[in-house]
Amino acid sequence: MHEYSLAQSLLESLRAYLREHPVPGRIRKVHVRKGELLVLSEWALSQAWRILAEGTELAGSELAVENVPVRVRCPSCGYAGEARYLAEEGWHMAVPILSCPRCNAPVEVVDGRDLAIVGLTTEEPDSL
Repeated sequence: MHEYSLAQSLLESLRAYLREHPVPGRIRKVHVRKGELLVLSEWALSQAWRILAEGTELAGSELAVENVPVRVRCPSCGYAGEARYLAEEGWHMAVPILSCPRCNAPVEVVDGRDLAIVGLTTEEPDSL
């Protein structure tokens, strides 16, 4: 299960970070940015997080996932912006087209393929 290994990697990275940079209070939410090119089930990722966080300082926290659209840059004409998408009736998702919306040349992906922790929501220590 791809989501399980991603959740484990996020959890291990965050726990290592928190050992060096402790935060006051209990962590309630872990804010994550997920690029649209990263195909995964947010539900499965959240469930894996819940299971893996049990027994750790992150037990009971939840993932808050923000989807990041694909942004591209064209080396041919200089276009920089969101990719075009192809969507057909009945599809579960739109598929980004990795060619320039302006000149149709191949593009470089600038944003939209990463999975990263970008913030935490904590409870104040005296409200515990």
